[in-house]
Amino acid sequence: MPKKHFLFILFLLAASAGFAQLTRDERKVLERKEDSLRTLAARIIKGRTAEQRFKADSEFTRMLVRALKVPHSFYFPFDSLVTISHLVPEDSSFRIFTWQMEVNDLVTRQHGAIQMRTPDGALKLFPLIDKSDVMQDPEDSIGNNDGWFGAIYYKIVETHSFGKNYYSLIGFDENTISSDKKVIDVLTFDENGQPLFGGDYFSIPDNDMVKKYPARFIMEYK
Repeated sequence: MPKKHFLFILFLLAASAGFAQLTRDERKVLERKEDSLRTLAARIIKGRTAEQRFKADSEFTRMLVRALKVPHSFYFPFDSLVTISHLVPEDSSFRIFTWQMEVNDLVTRQHGAIQMRTPDGALKLFPLIDKSDVMQDPEDSIGNNDGWFGAIYYKIVETHSFGKNYYSLIGFDENTISSDKKVIDVLTFDENGQPLFGGDYFSIPDNDMVKKYPARFIMEYK
């Protein structure tokens, strides 16, 4: 059997085993909550006024936390939340939710959370607080979940070095009406299991051929 087919079968078996940890009652509760979350997620994007979008975002955040408090919710896929990014790395140690809310033509805010996989199915959650607007030097800022450079992540690349896992998060920031940003951030977890964004991982030649060593890669474009 080709190696890629074997790994794919292992992935399916692992996913099935995880999903099986949800009881029928837990799954039904999460399905009902997902229906409500889907409606609110759409309002965050489609609300005509900032007030409507703020309200939908606040209600969505509270309901998402309540849903994730359901035991073993980590194994529920939330597949119908198409406007909410939710990614899981290869080792399935966590999943990360990210989404955005347009305040006005000049301000777009990102929100998110990291849900850790736990042995007993209990919730361990790190809310992500977007501080990109107040960072003095976003490319050189290293912070935890309370000092996050907000982005909507669409890919995780997991690597291993010297016994430690590194998760490269590739994302997008719909910055303003005049420019967007693409971001590569590196997520690690310290010895206490706390998330950390950024680090001395990049080496980028500048126009004058002098290398820069930013904590994250940010490309802004019109």
